[in-house]
Amino acid sequence: MRRLAYVLAQYPVASQTFVHAEIVALRRLGFDVQVVVHERGPEGVRFGDGADGVPVPVLHAGLGDAARVLAGFDHLHGHFADFGARVLAPLAERAGRPYSFTAHAYDLFRRDAAVRPDEWRKVAGTVHRVVAISRFHRYFISARGVPAEQIAVIPNAASLGELFDSAPESPRQLRRVLAVGRPVPKKGFGVLVQAWARARAAVPELELDIVGAEGLVAEPPPGLRLWPMREWSVVMEAMRRADLVVAPCIVAPDGDMDGIPTVLAEAGALRRPVIASELSGVGDLVANGVNGLLVPPGDVQALAAALVRLAKRPDELNRMGVAAPALAAAHDADVVARRLVHEAFAA
Repeated sequence: MRRLAYVLAQYPVASQTFVHAEIVALRRLGFDVQVVVHERGPEGVRFGDGADGVPVPVLHAGLGDAARVLAGFDHLHGHFADFGARVLAPLAERAGRPYSFTAHAYDLFRRDAAVRPDEWRKVAGTVHRVVAISRFHRYFISARGVPAEQIAVIPNAASLGELFDSAPESPRQLRRVLAVGRPVPKKGFGVLVQAWARARAAVPELELDIVGAEGLVAEPPPGLRLWPMREWSVVMEAMRRADLVVAPCIVAPDGDMDGIPTVLAEAGALRRPVIASELSGVGDLVANGVNGLLVPPGDVQALAAALVRLAKRPDELNRMGVAAPALAAAHDADVVARRLVHEAFAA
């Protein structure tokens, strides 16, 4: 097997760094990976400053006539379970090719989009593998009718190589906190702002930057900076300057929740300790007390207490940062690509 087609709803998408990281890593392994999409993403999207940050060319746009194109590939892979079950599965059948897809978050949990149990049972009869990004995801999918032997647990890919190489020393004091994410309810940024305000009463020098939360607070108080979404390289530079990365995820009113935020793997590669909500698959990456702290989702007091704890225990903060790269390594795109080849794509 040398020819792989990534069949996607859209590419490139700035927030889907994990998709691009997989494609680039598989190409590094020597596979002929081509991209076939329903629609092309916007111009100007980049996933980093180097050559690997440039989106790969789209081979074919428009899925109505894509079966004839896909028939020439050895294997088809997609992302997001709703697309996999409703679009890729019948397309693969028409093309006569084996297929797999990776399930993530909204496609499992958001009530208006999640794949139904009857759809999962139908997919189980045709899919080569469903890739679950955590043990929690495997259990969730298995409970809906997909046999365990058809599920491979492989985490989200992240472009970590250059981050490992350029990582600063682990922080020795907590002064600057960073959060990053799209401005959607499941990111829990409102909870973080409240927790930071409480923690600042005990640690007045504590500052908070949130990339993706511009406008969340009408008049941000001193020490709180709310930014629009920025390019990946800009965000990584902000992370290098931070002492702690927080992912305060919650379950949104529509049922949506994060799987494993990629930002946690990037933080680990840069020796940044983390605080994260104990939700979904996060526990596969964040070991409580080892590379960070886990707190109950939506618990303002618990999150504030965790911030104060690490501000007042600099040795613990430093130790967690030192440990972080070892846990992040499972998300490195080259590691993930090799696992996909052997566990998800191989006959």
